[in-house]
Amino acid sequence: VLISVNPFRWIKGLCDDEQVEEYRGRFRHELKPNVFALAEEAYRNMKNELESQCVIITGESGAGKTEAAKLIMKYVAAVSGEGASQIDYVKRVILDSNPLLEAFG
Repeated sequence: VLISVNPFRWIKGLCDDEQVEEYRGRFRHELKPNVFALAEEAYRNMKNELESQCVIITGESGAGKTEAAKLIMKYVAAVSGEGASQIDYVKRVILDSNPLLEAFG
């Protein structure tokens, strides 16, 4: 379980590209709580267990659900490819799915 709060502004050093690298391959208990820690765990379980994973994001309107989903997709896109073209492809597919996700609320 991860509880996140929408600060209504970007906080530098919280979910930047540097944090993607910091959380890559690390276990949740090794670092501070972060949406990237949750994304890493789901990604690792998907790779190790060869099973689909699901992250349920819930909250009231304006709570930051869409931003949390975007950050999870950003993380998975960044760690899933080995070459730049693979990363760009995965990122495009994942981030292009966001309007569909938004349609379901």
